Amino acid sequence: MKKLILKTLAMGAVIIGAFTATTLAANISVEAGASFNTLSTNRGLGVREDSFGYSLLLGAPAADGNLSFAVSTHDVEDGFEQDWGITYSRAVELFGQNLGAAVHLESTDSAFGDRNEFGVGFTYAHSLADLTATVWYEDKSNWAGVEFLLSRDIETPIDNLTVTPFTAVNLSDEYTAVEAGVAANYELSDGLSLFAKGSYIDNDLDGSAHNLENEWSLGAGVNFKF
Repeated sequence: MKKLILKTLAMGAVIIGAFTATTLAANISVEAGASFNTLSTNRGLGVREDSFGYSLLLGAPAADGNLSFAVSTHDVEDGFEQDWGITYSRAVELFGQNLGAAVHLESTDSAFGDRNEFGVGFTYAHSLADLTATVWYEDKSNWAGVEFLLSRDIETPIDNLTVTPFTAVNLSDEYTAVEAGVAANYELSDGLSLFAKGSYIDNDLDGSAHNLENEWSLGAGVNFKF
C-alpha cells in the first residue's frame, strides 16, 4: 500500500493504484487499473476534476533496480487526457543509511495546464513511518521545488485491509502546498484489489488554474496484477 501512495503522489495525474510490480512472464511485470477521482493533483496543484481513469504499468529489472513505464487515459468533461511516466528505482546506501532511490520523467496532459517533470527522490523507511524527499523540476513553467511525504501503513483487524495515513508538503519559490489524507487498500484475491483515497489539499498559487483553496479529493477504484 505504501508504494501505491508514494507513486500516486509522485505521478499525480496517473491513476491512484496499479503500481506494485508482479511477474507476468520471465522478467516482465504488468498491472492495470481503473478509478474515479473527484480531484486529481500533482505536487499539490490541481490537474483535473471528476475524471474516470484507466492505466497500465509495465516493469522489468534493470541495473540492480527496477525500470517501469506507466501510461493512463482520463475521461473528463471535454474529452480525454493522457499521462505517462518512466521511473527507475533501486536501493542505495547514503551516509550509512539504506534508502530507496527513484528517478522519474513524467508528462501530464491537463486542461488546467500541461506539465513535464523530472525528479529525484529518496525514501527512508522507519518502523514508525516512511519519509520521502523528492527534488523536482517542471519545464513548462520553469518551476523547481521539493516535496516531503510522510506515510505509514497500518494493518487493521479486517484481513487484507491496509490503511495508510499520509501528509505531503511541496515547497517552491512560486507556491507552497499541503495535502493530508488517508488511503485504503483491500486485497480481494491474488492479483485483484480495491482501493480508495480521501485527502484535504491547499496551496497559495493565487490567480492560477492550479490553485486549490481548502479543497477535498475523493477517489476509488480497482487494480489487477497479471
